[in-house]
Amino acid sequence: MTHAPAGSATGGQFASSGGSSSAAKAPAKTAPKTAAKPAHPAAQVIKERKAALHGRAAADREQARKLTTELHVLQSQEATAHAAAVKAAAAAKKAHHAATAKPVSAKVAAARRAAAAHRKARGHHATLRQRISGMQHQISTLNAQAKQLDAQAAAL
Repeated sequence: MTHAPAGSATGGQFASSGGSSSAAKAPAKTAPKTAAKPAHPAAQVIKERKAALHGRAAADREQARKLTTELHVLQSQEATAHAAAVKAAAAAKKAHHAATAKPVSAKVAAARRAAAAHRKARGHHATLRQRISGMQHQISTLNAQAKQLDAQAAAL
């Protein structure tokens, strides 16, 4: 009676000595471990954080692009409003001079209407300028935020 080696099928048990002693004493070969080490848990969190930061930056840039399109529309409206304000100012000036030269009630009424049209056109132009200025500020803020988010992602 001999003791079977621990790596054999009957490992750790007594066996008869009827076989070759070299086979019984030779350790069984185990398969090599090929499983890769799992990644550090923080690495996955960092990847997710970077992806989130880049996603927010992309969303900010997309919003800035949409606002830029709207800005171009407002700028064309502003140019038209400016031209209308200049034209209304010229008409108001002409009507005012006509009314002061010959104060007929029809001419005075025309001068008042022209002055009112000029005030309206000037007000519309000013409102558009404010909206354009605000939108330009918003676009620059969004682009700066996107740049900052990308820098944060690169620092991770």
